[in-house]
Amino acid sequence: MRKETTPHYSSARPTEEDIRDYAFHLYVQDGCVPGRDLDHWLEAESCLRADIPKEHTRLRLHRHIHHN
Repeated sequence: MRKETTPHYSSARPTEEDIRDYAFHLYVQDGCVPGRDLDHWLEAESCLRADIPKEHTRLRLHRHIHHN
């Protein structure tokens, strides 16, 4: 029988506190530019549901590419 693996948040929604913390992390990575609250919130929620650690977020990788 094949064993199914599921992401950490697949069966439970991330808490509001988890999303807020992750969204703030994205906000800081994005240069603390105001006005992208909803974008950061939705991306944070999506990343948490996909079980993507903060250290592997798109914004962080994007910033590393542009700082070389």
